[in-house]
Amino acid sequence: MNPRFRCPECKQKTGVSISYGFPSDEMFEEAERNEAVLGGCMQEIGAPDRQCLACGHQWEIVRRSGKKPLVIDPTHV
Repeated sequence: MNPRFRCPECKQKTGVSISYGFPSDEMFEEAERNEAVLGGCMQEIGAPDRQCLACGHQWEIVRRSGKKPLVIDPTHV
């Protein structure tokens, strides 16, 4: 089971990662077990990284360095 994250909105420890990309069988199984949320095939810049299963709030991860994670646009590779 994936670790749960504390929701910044409702403060419950029911946050899970949002998985982006074409879902594999494993990703579907994680979503069925409430271990992840399927976010769609493409992750846009600024898309949330986690979602609370209790209240539905979505948020981005703030790195300790203060920098947002690097996002590579596959259309410009």
